[in-house]
Formats: sequence, C-alpha cells, structure tokens
Amino acid sequence: MRHFLKINMNKIPILIILTLFNCALTIISPGLNSNYKLKKISSNRFQEAAFYGSAFYDQSAFFLEFENLKLILTDPNNATFNKNETISVDQFDQNNINILYEICYDKEKDINILDDVVNYKFILNDFESLSVVSYFYPYSYYSRGNYNKKFNPYYFNEKYPYQNYIYKTGNDFIMCIRNVVSFSKNAQNKSNSLKIVTPRNHLTGFSYDFDNNFIFYKNEEMEFSVK
Repeated sequence: MRHFLKINMNKIPILIILTLFNCALTIISPGLNSNYKLKKISSNRFQEAAFYGSAFYDQSAFFLEFENLKLILTDPNNATFNKNETISVDQFDQNNINILYEICYDKEKDINILDDVVNYKFILNDFESLSVVSYFYPYSYYSRGNYNKKFNPYYFNEKYPYQNYIYKTGNDFIMCIRNVVSFSKNAQNKSNSLKIVTPRNHLTGFSYDFDNNFIFYKNEEMEFSVK
C-alpha cells in the first residue's frame, strides 16, 4: 500500500520563508560566510573614504570560529600578494577570541597601506587586542556606473569545497587587507562592542551577541544566494 504525505496548505508560506532563510547565506571565501558578519554600528567617515580613495572603500568584520579560521588561513588567495609571508594556524590560540576585520581601498592611491594598517587600534569591550595578523587579499569586482562592488575572491573554487580547480575571476581586482585580530577570552561578553580606531583617530564600531555560541545577525542587506 502506498503512503502519501499529507500537506497542510496553511503551512506552505512558513515553509517558503524557511527555505528563503536557509538560502540567505553568501559564501564569501573558504571559512567565511555572511552568517558570521558583525553588525556595523557606525557609518563610513568621509575623511577616511577620501584617504583610501574614491574608486572603492569598504570595511567589514566577521566572528571567527577556530575551525573556520583554519580554512581562512589555507585560502589560495593568501599567497597571491603575500609571497614572502606565511600564515599558519599555529600562530593562533584557539581559546582566544578571533575576529576578521577587512578593509578594502583604491590600490591606485599613493599610500603605504601596511604602514597605515599597523597603526590601527582594536578594542573589544575595553580590552585591547593581543595580536593582529595582516595580509593582502584580492577580490574581483563589477561596476555600476561610478561605483565598484566586490564580487568573488580573485581565485576561487567554482564549487567550493568539492572542486579542486582554482579559477581566476578577472584581470583586474580590488585590493583588501585582511586582519585577524585576537583578543583574550575574558574580553567577550553576551553583548559585545568592537571599536576600531584608525591612525587619523576616526572611530568605527561593530557589535555582536554571544551566548555559548555566536548569535547570527539577521543582515537586512544579505543576498539571497549561495556563491
């Protein structure tokens, strides 16, 4: 005898909503997805945008689970513009709080970006960072008028993580600096405030909640796609 699944039509809208929510995950790069994005609580300052160039300026922050950190550090893009530097998971303590802060800038601008980034200050709930590991990270992009938008990492697995072939996404690229910022485990509370002070003494703020696990922030700008 056949058994047929009885569907309650009143529940269909709920199922559709849940399906959309499950699809609202954007894979940014190995080990990094939009679920772990921190909520930005301050806007870009005009002075900072002018310093880093008008073609492109963006910043974002992500909470890093230690397992995700391992994947981030083995990303093939890390070796593209950091040939003399090696980044190893052995540099990091899995008991610390690790956050990825990424800042993207106009690579044509005549600034010494490494000298600039080394003078950033990171403060989590009044605790200063224990260490910061910074490295170049390139993205492809597309243009909308005079506006450039990040698209994919410069090299990416087309069907990550199931395909081993690495594809280059374009001839030109947007340059970013990724910073793995580590804090003492004592710095973290249930509600957390991350303050970032630039060398020009401008303040950027992010926030997130943590209750035994990182609490996903429902980002209203999140794309309903999986890359």
